[in-house]
Amino acid sequence: MTKQVSKKEAIKYLGLDEKTFNNYFKNAGEFPCVDRNGGRGRFLFEEASLKEWKEGFLWRNIELTKEDYALCLDFALAQHFRGYVLSDFGTARQREFGQKITNWVKGQLGEVAVKKFFQKEFNTDIKLDFDIYNDIVPQDIIGIVENRRMRKPKVGVGIKSSKPKNAYLILGENEIKLDERRSEIYIYCRPDIPDDHLLRISKERIIEIVKGKPHFSKYKDQMPDFLNIPCEIAGWCHWKELEEVKSIPGQEFDGVRFVKKSGNLRKSRKDWQELIKQL
Repeated sequence: MTKQVSKKEAIKYLGLDEKTFNNYFKNAGEFPCVDRNGGRGRFLFEEASLKEWKEGFLWRNIELTKEDYALCLDFALAQHFRGYVLSDFGTARQREFGQKITNWVKGQLGEVAVKKFFQKEFNTDIKLDFDIYNDIVPQDIIGIVENRRMRKPKVGVGIKSSKPKNAYLILGENEIKLDERRSEIYIYCRPDIPDDHLLRISKERIIEIVKGKPHFSKYKDQMPDFLNIPCEIAGWCHWKELEEVKSIPGQEFDGVRFVKKSGNLRKSRKDWQELIKQL
């Protein structure tokens, strides 16, 4: 019989905080509960299933360097200074500078992570599109290197990113219902970019400016350094596998969205090999 462990033991083994564990367990369906103890809330988990999840999670995590970050920041700043307006998802409220830059950097980090993942695990070299356009360009993979020559992908692929704790791949109505904006395949990534990333890369300059000011001594030793950014390649799905909904647990939408639980994405090595064959 497979050994079962408590929720507390599962959290410790996986190295997740309790909030993330609950979200992955209850909302994302990342790992199953095998016994609820008669509905009294004492969850038990199969140790083998947790081990399998942890090994897959570690295998699909890619470290992004400062150079990777710089490439993505360059793209984000180019978008900002060309006057591109970025609104909060589903609203007309324009995001402020820090939010816009973080959103663009996060999105591009996911793309770079996929490129590095394909190279590292499958010896497959893809070309990403980091050019700036006036119109929305739905396809993020624009080339495949084969026999030292570049060719176009056989299917359209969109790469989407969100915070590590987000349990769902979420796409807007127009992204799916408008043929010209839709991709055939969507890859979901969760880059763990810190909220203070702009502070980290400008740390030396900031210290130079505030050094000697009244409160500097209170925080000088707490100024964070830039560290490599981990990014989970959570999985992929075909657009027809997305579910059309008006809400997800804890969030109501102002219209319809197309979603997929991260736990239900294709993510095994065999699944990725199948996707690469389609490319």
